[in-house]
Amino acid sequence: RGAAGVLLVGVGVSAIVVMQGSARHLGTVLQASLAVLVGIALLAGPYLIRMAQDLSEERLMRIRAQERAEVAAHVHDSVLHTLTLIQRNAENAREVARLARAQERELRAWLYKPEGRGKDEEEEPDTLAEAVKATAAEVEDDHGVPVEVVCVGDCPVDEGLGAQLQAAREAMVNAAKYGGEGGAVQVYAEVEGTTVFISVRDRGPGFDLDAVPADRMGVRESIIGRMQRNGGTARLRSAPDGGTEVELEMERAA
Repeated sequence: RGAAGVLLVGVGVSAIVVMQGSARHLGTVLQASLAVLVGIALLAGPYLIRMAQDLSEERLMRIRAQERAEVAAHVHDSVLHTLTLIQRNAENAREVARLARAQERELRAWLYKPEGRGKDEEEEPDTLAEAVKATAAEVEDDHGVPVEVVCVGDCPVDEGLGAQLQAAREAMVNAAKYGGEGGAVQVYAEVEGTTVFISVRDRGPGFDLDAVPADRMGVRESIIGRMQRNGGTARLRSAPDGGTEVELEMERAA
């Protein structure tokens, strides 16, 4: 195929050079031009096909990697947190059974419903402020730690903000679990133009960010990784005995 392409290009170019000064040979020149084009197609076609296949495979691998990361983040957000609660309430059989049933329902809903959020669509809050307050109330009920919410401005929840809310929920859960003894968890959400900012702060013991093991998924994947995968940013400030603050920023659809 490559040799045929080279031959056609060579013949075509030669014919064009020979015939270019004569109008009587216009048809021959057009045929020669067509031969050149066919030759170029034979030469470049396989390369272009391989390049398109490589791009498709790369895109597919990227999509699969993102899906695996989302599954891992959800497993951490829901299953591992539920297991922690079960461990803390091991002596209360009724509470353990309630937690197990709730987790089973959430997992089934997340696996089989198109939106993959574990709730019916009609149960999902329509606006950011409602969603932040609902998430805070859920965390407060689950962990028995007060969560104070302040919202400035509001906007509809799109796909990117949905990911930001999931990251905020993880930050609230971490604050309630590890910083709840220092008092209420403080949540601040603000909508300014197309920028949405959410801050989650606790007055707990804090921790050294550099000392977090690589296999700890909560901060690295459920917060930082989730925000990055959806086009946002996450900033964490924490120090031993200094509390922790998580800042999440996302651009919403205009």
